[in-house]
Amino acid sequence: MNDKKLPTGNSIYINKFNKIRVLHLIRNEKHISRAEIVKRTGLSAPTVTRISDDLINKEKLVSVVGIGESSGGRKPKILRFNAEENFVVGIDLGTTYIRGVLSDLDGNFILEREIPTKFEDGFEKVIAQIGNIVETLTSRKLAKDKKVLGIGLAVAGLVNKNNGIIEYSPVFNWKNVNILEALKAYTALPVFFDNVSRLTALGELWYGIGKTYKHFISVNLGYGIGAGIISNGQAFFGANGYSGELGHLIMDNDSKFMGRGGLKGTLEALSSGYGMVQIAKEELEKDMGSGLLEQMIASNIENVDAKIISSAAAAGDPVALRIYDRAMGYLGIGLDTLVKLFNPECIVLSGGLTGGKKFLINKLEEEINKHAMASLSTKIELLESSFGENAALMGAFSLILNKVLNLEIN
Repeated sequence: MNDKKLPTGNSIYINKFNKIRVLHLIRNEKHISRAEIVKRTGLSAPTVTRISDDLINKEKLVSVVGIGESSGGRKPKILRFNAEENFVVGIDLGTTYIRGVLSDLDGNFILEREIPTKFEDGFEKVIAQIGNIVETLTSRKLAKDKKVLGIGLAVAGLVNKNNGIIEYSPVFNWKNVNILEALKAYTALPVFFDNVSRLTALGELWYGIGKTYKHFISVNLGYGIGAGIISNGQAFFGANGYSGELGHLIMDNDSKFMGRGGLKGTLEALSSGYGMVQIAKEELEKDMGSGLLEQMIASNIENVDAKIISSAAAAGDPVALRIYDRAMGYLGIGLDTLVKLFNPECIVLSGGLTGGKKFLINKLEEEINKHAMASLSTKIELLESSFGENAALMGAFSLILNKVLNLEIN
């Protein structure tokens, strides 16, 4: 009996695999004929016709956009990926703001919404805020005229990919929360979520530098610090989905500065947005200085933030430069560790700390070069995010696109 079932199972698997191959090819090529698909995939003409008809009529992910030139015989129909007719919602859940965007599958923003995050009011309040943004974005006529495939959510924290639980989010102080279950009260759309740093890397893979590089690491430098690892064009998750927790590496065992993860001397405690602020406040208690930094905070230590420190350092303020250089020194060690462990083609930087981009990149290149192995023949390339402040949102969209292209959602 098992022998009789096996061919059926195999045929279903092979059919799906071939359909995924064809769908990826159509998306990547923008416009392509069935004949060219046959040539590129090695599949038979009847198989390509059957698959493309399914993608057009059943999944509605492909459209016929015209007739091509014939080299003899029937003129070929030209196919394209149906990105403009399929919408997704992307949510960037930050500690300061929740940003929501309605987008097509090419990542073109259609509608946007941004509200201050009320995370101090607890988990349920934040979920209600997300629900309200989703309702606002999907209730407009423009969205109702299209198909909204799902919601992608980027969130800071340890996301267990096996059970979908956020086991711990230091910045929100959440433990073992189930976002998917909570959002069912607000939307019937399928919801997918993951760690913001990993999604930022996925966004680069599908929409950004992934067109050029297949081995890279995306490092999010903001309120916290995290990394998303892409190896051979695939996201690296680890056994449970906790990969890339760069910010929680111990940099200084003797440091008194505490990270949000509860550990002293971590990279986040010494180099993140909140880490630089806590260090700056202590430094300014000893030496306010008399330069630009003091002016920028109006002589009030409580006004200091990471952007002010970075701007004052770039302008040459000695106190700010001392704080910034120390933070970049630790960050350089962290990035060098990634280079030695994963041998990426490049590192992509995103997040709030990348505001002074050239200044930041120059500093980090100096620090990485201090620790680089002389035997390594290639110099690591540091790149800015392709999407600036929209990096997390593009990552949220890419989570849905990834599901669509693997026929896991429609």
